[in-house]
Amino acid sequence: MNTISATLLRNAGRVQLLRSTRLQHRFQSTQPVWQTKEIYQGGLAKAAKVMKLASVASFVGASCAVPFFFAGESDVPSAARTILAVTTIGMTGSSTAIITWALRPYITSLKLVYKDHPQIDPHTPLLIETMTFLAQSKTRLVFPEQLAPATMPLTSWVVEPPSESLASKAQQILSQINSGQNKITIAQPGDQFYAHSQGQISAEMQQVLAATKGIQ
Repeated sequence: MNTISATLLRNAGRVQLLRSTRLQHRFQSTQPVWQTKEIYQGGLAKAAKVMKLASVASFVGASCAVPFFFAGESDVPSAARTILAVTTIGMTGSSTAIITWALRPYITSLKLVYKDHPQIDPHTPLLIETMTFLAQSKTRLVFPEQLAPATMPLTSWVVEPPSESLASKAQQILSQINSGQNKITIAQPGDQFYAHSQGQISAEMQQVLAATKGIQ
């Protein structure tokens, strides 16, 4: 009798555990997932990308042409050839450096990250997309509370360190939305961004501007 009772108790425990596991999986499957909504596009994003690629291409082309300055026989002295080559590399290199510096903080796209309904406040996660040296997309996660007015030209915001709660929230979000080759990273203190704050911008973008600590 005791053996039968013990067996029944064990089976009941297994059934209860199975039900609990199923309920947990069902609860997890119904949890809202992170979604994104684009609320801003840089008005000069396409032009900025073309400018970046053209500047890099001109610098690469000038670098590849340097050996031809010294190839073959010519009445031009070696010193003059060297000066010409250095001048060519210097001009294309400096223009590429200036364009890269000017367009580094330029925001090409800004998205809200939310679960149920997008609500904009200082703690709303944002995905800010800029361009790399080769005009590829670079996406970083930041919160409006971290965006403070910048003092540098062609820059709207500088990123401040997040609070512990926001840093933890950022890690949680990235663990769920990061996929594929284009990995999203967390914006680092000192990162700079530029957005058009004048002209026609969406109402949601205006709310984001109001949720920051100001804009340059």
